[in-house]
Amino acid sequence: MIKTDKVWLQLTRTKANALMVMLDSEMESILEQGYHGNGARLEDWETFDLDAYKLLAYKHYREWYEENCGD
Repeated sequence: MIKTDKVWLQLTRTKANALMVMLDSEMESILEQGYHGNGARLEDWETFDLDAYKLLAYKHYREWYEENCGD
């Protein structure tokens, strides 16, 4: 048997939409803070991997959402 590293989401449209709204808000907050000088600073380099992971997770969920729930 071939193993895959993919996990399939099984969400209702309501739950998927709620998660998308929350993630959109989180990403807007992160990006807005960055544009106003309150976001990522080079002194905080230890957390860059966490911030990058959040952005990557958002990107992949957004792609899944658009493909499966987008109207």
